[in-house]
Amino acid sequence: MNIRLAAIGAGRLSSRRIYPNLHLLPLELLAVCDLDRGLASSMASRFGAKAVYTDHKRMLEEMRPDAVIICTGPEGHEKLAIDAMEAGAHAYTEKPPAVTYAGAKAVQETARRTGLICMTGFKKRFAPAYVKSKAAIDSAEFGKLNLLSIDYAAGPTYDNDPTNPTKQFLLDFCVHILDLSRYLAGEVASVYAITTDHLNYAVNLRFEGGAIGTVALSSNRDWAVSTEKVEITGGPGQFISVENSISMVRHSGAIIADWHSPNHSISAGDSMVETGFAGELEEFCNAINEKRTPRSSISESMGTLKLYEMIMASTKSGQVIDAKSFA
Repeated sequence: MNIRLAAIGAGRLSSRRIYPNLHLLPLELLAVCDLDRGLASSMASRFGAKAVYTDHKRMLEEMRPDAVIICTGPEGHEKLAIDAMEAGAHAYTEKPPAVTYAGAKAVQETARRTGLICMTGFKKRFAPAYVKSKAAIDSAEFGKLNLLSIDYAAGPTYDNDPTNPTKQFLLDFCVHILDLSRYLAGEVASVYAITTDHLNYAVNLRFEGGAIGTVALSSNRDWAVSTEKVEITGGPGQFISVENSISMVRHSGAIIADWHSPNHSISAGDSMVETGFAGELEEFCNAINEKRTPRSSISESMGTLKLYEMIMASTKSGQVIDAKSFA
């Protein structure tokens, strides 16, 4: 069934990573809304929307979409998702689902009360290399997950402006990798984190399933040199290496048991499929048509905001933060 879709947001990310995937999906783009009417008109013209708005509430009232994709700044995700669901539309937001754990819980409560889908665009959950890795972790052959190690870095563009979530390194850039750690290893039981200047972090994790993890995060490298290295260790001789969300090698002792190494042309260092953008949008549409809860639903993704706040609390207090006692 074609989903009657409306989109809120027509900026750089959505124009490069969201709208170009819509033609692959079972939907009809009804309208585009952005505070900048020129941007909204441009996206509507390029991707075949019937209407343009600068007021999202008016769009929701007049167009009555089945679903809404929200691609604005993080500070707008909570309110816009709630407004969409209150108007009777399923909601997809880019990451993070809110800028606070309390805000994410408010979104989750609205989804529960309305019975509508709310999904967060944590793209790494849909990157084929990580999907394959997760399937391996869950297999009997891999044994018990013991250790997760991640090195993740960005270029020096974050000034940690407290009024702008997109300028906060841990919230804007690192939240993807925090969510990935939960996707691969399960819920976090406790956190100990230290930082030099909120641009470099060393994070120790203990997961509820018994595994331990280390996450190194830095904004002191360079955007032109991608750094995303994930090492996953299971039972004796079982380990997986993933680089840059794309290439994956799984070892069983000295034997390569599985791998993922796509051969594709890329634009601006990205691939819609291999980095998960296409997969997350496909999951949103399929969940609507199949009347089921999607992967990366708000009930799953809100835990990543909790982990983010636990890390911040640990760096401030210098103490181990236990998830059970963290409100």
